[in-house]
Amino acid sequence: MNSVVVSTTLEIDGREFLLADVSKGTGQVGIFKGNNAPGSDTDVFFVESEPIFSIGKQNNLDPAADKLVAQISGIEKCSDVVKSRFSVVGDNFFLYGQGLARSAVPVLELLSEGLYVVHESRMIPSDGAGNFFWNAYNVRHEVAGTADRNSVIGDANFSPCFLIPCEQAASYQPNKMTALQERIRKGKVSGGVAYHVSGMFSALLDGHHTATACLLNDKDFKCLVIEPLTGVIYGAEDGGGRKKIVALSCPYVKIPLDALPENTLERFLITRKYARPDTYGEIKSKMSRSVKTASKRAFPAAVYEKAAQLPDSAMVESTSGVNSLSEEQLNALLAGEVKYEDKYIISNNYYNSVITACNYLQTADFGRFLPFALDILKNEDLSAAHKYVAERLLNIMHPAVYGYFSSVAAEKAEQDGFVAEIAHKYVQRWNEHKERLRQEEETEMYARKKQLESMQSASESKGLATLEAAVRDIGKMPKK
Repeated sequence: MNSVVVSTTLEIDGREFLLADVSKGTGQVGIFKGNNAPGSDTDVFFVESEPIFSIGKQNNLDPAADKLVAQISGIEKCSDVVKSRFSVVGDNFFLYGQGLARSAVPVLELLSEGLYVVHESRMIPSDGAGNFFWNAYNVRHEVAGTADRNSVIGDANFSPCFLIPCEQAASYQPNKMTALQERIRKGKVSGGVAYHVSGMFSALLDGHHTATACLLNDKDFKCLVIEPLTGVIYGAEDGGGRKKIVALSCPYVKIPLDALPENTLERFLITRKYARPDTYGEIKSKMSRSVKTASKRAFPAAVYEKAAQLPDSAMVESTSGVNSLSEEQLNALLAGEVKYEDKYIISNNYYNSVITACNYLQTADFGRFLPFALDILKNEDLSAAHKYVAERLLNIMHPAVYGYFSSVAAEKAEQDGFVAEIAHKYVQRWNEHKERLRQEEETEMYARKKQLESMQSASESKGLATLEAAVRDIGKMPKK
């Protein structure tokens, strides 16, 4: 029985997304609900019969409780048919411009029956705590930002931008990643496909090497993100004291009923019920005996250094209510003001406003973040925010940051305050960073030299063989 995907492209709040209605889906990708122990709630994200990772919480009565996440298996163990469907999505959309509807269909057909939202979004290749995402979930642990309900974000729209890998770290191939880096340098940047699982976190179905290459080359990594449409928003009570549904929701968007295609609400109410996948028994069996495959290849050291510079979950939380910040608003904050043109820029609390502005810029507009953060540190009147900003800059290896901290370290001893202490730490990290870059450059130059020597040797061998063949041919020619 073939899957049927009926989709509608909608624009809400200036953003484009795809509303997809999946019928007769194969149910090969989704959330598998495990048996609940008393007081706990554990689900498993699966692909075909592979339990990819578990995600659950110790207190299922608290929707604001962060969850425990652990990788179990990887999609490298799945069929080539399913993996090929994942792999074409990013190229079709990001390289060949086939549009949301056409690009997403290969994956949407693998889902369970229901309604889904698909959108393009910039993803952050970390675990939301400064750790590189691909090998951050080997041990089951609580992950900040995974809660079903976030008290800071509230009802605001947000993108589930942090990643949980679906490939095990042992699948990392340096040669493949090197080739992708070369494509990125030529401007051929593809993307991935991800499935929202909880809070600010999505499962990366395809694009692990691309995410790594983008991180190393300081390029944004984008995905087509698939979000199950399962939430509802109720309006005011009617005359009978009952609340009516006024919109359907997922983290990325709230869809008013009047924007929905005909009969969509009815479909929503029918398909939002949970159903066990056909592979339930096999998944449960594999969970009890699944063994992780250890990686024999180390990720480049720069991966971890750059991942530590990425925005974390607390930053994304605090900036969820900020749509934009103009230069005039930033200048007002630098002048110690919380208002611009008689309106609050962020809030009436100055410290909170400065911190949120820094978080927003580092998350959404890094080019303006550095000068804004350094201007705060250089202004003695804004000393209340100095520690927070200095700690934000500690992991960012940038010449402008080094210039500031090196001057502070040269003028003051470590005991002269927390900014001076951070400055000395930064200078030490910068020296280690430069030494690592020097060693990597030497290694790359040596590899290129060996490659050139190999090519020259092959060319000379080919030339000699050609010459020898020509001599033999001449010897075979009849004498006149």
